Amino acid sequence: MSVMMKNIDCHPYTGVRNVKGKVRVKTSEEAPWLDCYFDENSNADHVYGVTRGKVYNVVRIEGFGDCEDVTIIDDNGEEQELGDFFFDQVSLCL
Repeated sequence: MSVMMKNIDCHPYTGVRNVKGKVRVKTSEEAPWLDCYFDENSNADHVYGVTRGKVYNVVRIEGFGDCEDVTIIDDNGEEQELGDFFFDQVSLCL
């Protein structure tokens, strides 16, 4: 499943696509399994500079078969790359 590209399971790809669009980080209520990435007491790699429920601008996406990494501009104005499972798509222009 992909938040950015339709039918990625039927049409997997590898490579970088520069896109313009917006994604929203899933909230704790929508995706409680992501809580460990935002909890400093967990053993998971922590996500900093990203607010759950907030909409972010997409810089590019990189496909790895049937999943993607999404690069956004975070709260600190820096590029940050996260898996597509962190997001819901708001808009996209290829």
